[in-house]
Amino acid sequence: MKKSFFIISFILLSLTAFAQITVRPGVRGGVTISNITNGHGDANTDFYMGGYAAIKFTRFYVLQPELTYSRQGTKDFFYGIEDGYDPIIDGFNSFDKDLEIQYLNITIANKFSPIPNTGLNFIVGPSFNIKVADNYDHQYHNITGFDFALLAGIGYDFPFGLGIEARYNQGLIDIFGYDFVDDYDDDDDNYFDEVYLNSYFQIGLTYTFNF
Repeated sequence: MKKSFFIISFILLSLTAFAQITVRPGVRGGVTISNITNGHGDANTDFYMGGYAAIKFTRFYVLQPELTYSRQGTKDFFYGIEDGYDPIIDGFNSFDKDLEIQYLNITIANKFSPIPNTGLNFIVGPSFNIKVADNYDHQYHNITGFDFALLAGIGYDFPFGLGIEARYNQGLIDIFGYDFVDDYDDDDDNYFDEVYLNSYFQIGLTYTFNF
């Protein structure tokens, strides 16, 4: 009898805890201001848009998986070879134009709301970014098809579903994926000693549906 009582109590407590979890779909979009570290270019302004599922576990914590299309890059990209000389092609670098990279970002956002009865939240998490297109055209090397980034941000959610947010995202993988010269220069001269990382700031709106 006692064993049955404990089993029933455990099931009821589990159901009660599960009942407090809510899942709501949403959409997000806004402006992306991006650049490439060591690319010697100016910030590029473009857009992002996507959707998410807001999984609310407690009053102060929401797990938010996201799928976002993001246009990134930099203005007047130039990859930093001294005087523009490219030892691979034994000539001068011809790619110093606007660099555009398009990604599909799979993000696991963690939203924390430490102040009760307000919509203020802080956002952190990883982002797995798959390249879907770019305009980089070089004879010997290409932009890698994957990037991994960490993000941190702040947002505010209104009671009627609308929200505003601002995030900073820092890529951790060199966009070229390898040392250019090591594959072509037997002398291993380190002409390409810079690391080129995605760095982008996003500010925009969200809307969470109350289904």
